[in-house]
Amino acid sequence: MKRLQLALLSALVLPFALNAKPASRYKVTCDDYPCTEKELSALRLANENYGKKLENRLKNNTYYPYPWYWVYKEKSNCEYTVAVREDMPTNMATMEWIDVDICKKTTKLRTY
Repeated sequence: MKRLQLALLSALVLPFALNAKPASRYKVTCDDYPCTEKELSALRLANENYGKKLENRLKNNTYYPYPWYWVYKEKSNCEYTVAVREDMPTNMATMEWIDVDICKKTTKLRTY
């Protein structure tokens, strides 16, 4: 009887396990939910150019050692602003602002 229950349980769980996607290390927030493909490409550009540097800055954060990206659409279809935030137990802090142009595939850190 236990073998039958185990077989039924595995038959129910196996299809979900095969179609599962790996968990993302990064938190993402966009103006629209879910994020559009253009917003995700802006995020990818920012992460490709600055991701390792940002992870190094967060390696001592025991709560969440990866950046949290917030993507905002700007004037045109190509221009986006990505805010990179550090997530902590009681608050979050913006570490960097990155201007991204997905048409030209360029990124630029804002300096203040």
